[in-house]
Amino acid sequence: MPENVPSTIEVTALLASAALLGASVVSSLKRNRRFATRILGWAGVALGICVLAYHAVGRGAWMPLEDNFDALAALGLMLAACVLYVQQTRPVGSLDLFVLPIAALMLIAAAVFGTQLPKQYAENAWSITHRFTAYSGALALTVAGAIGAMYLVARRRLRSKNFSDGATFGSLERLESIAQQLLVLGWSLFTIGLITGLLWGIHLSAHGVSEYREFFNAKVMLALGVWIVYALALHTPMTPSFRGRKAAVLSLIGLALMAGTLVAVQFMPGGKR
Repeated sequence: MPENVPSTIEVTALLASAALLGASVVSSLKRNRRFATRILGWAGVALGICVLAYHAVGRGAWMPLEDNFDALAALGLMLAACVLYVQQTRPVGSLDLFVLPIAALMLIAAAVFGTQLPKQYAENAWSITHRFTAYSGALALTVAGAIGAMYLVARRRLRSKNFSDGATFGSLERLESIAQQLLVLGWSLFTIGLITGLLWGIHLSAHGVSEYREFFNAKVMLALGVWIVYALALHTPMTPSFRGRKAAVLSLIGLALMAGTLVAVQFMPGGKR
């Protein structure tokens, strides 16, 4: 058997991982089953990670881009882990109900098609996933930053009791709620985009693609800064004293870093990819 072809045990275990994610979705449909939903979901992710680790040891390489099996499985597991984490820390109604089935289908695709499709399929799937999640996540975070600016303006007008002129922004509570929902969506997508981008760059650098040798440049550092800032903004609801104005300011800082990242993409060496 070729070293990159998954064994029957690996395929069976990955299908079991997908089944656990499916069971987590079914459990989420029932009330008062939140704990069971989390246990089933994280058990599926943990089992999938073990499968990837075992497969990596068998082929002697850790990068999940060497074959279709681990590339598709890694994408599905990252998606599932992000959703489960968000639902545990900052729940969004029915998010796991709609996204976890997609992650489970990706695991099933890895198990069924991982030995049949050419390697180029995995590379295309990886790069497309990186671009989609990075750009859509950046868009959602940008809108969240704009709403953060609206929050600050509305708060200032409310404190000065100046309601006669200017546009209507709505209540502070409404603006904060919308910004938090966008932060959840944008941060989750941006996390997947950042991880896939980093691994994709390392993979291409290791294979001698010259334009990626300067991968860890200002663009990547700024992207990491964006991720950290928005991670702080996303987790501020856990600290009641760090909400409202402070969270809005953090969103604006993230927006500024996002703009810096776009500049880096255009003008820094090796930025346009």
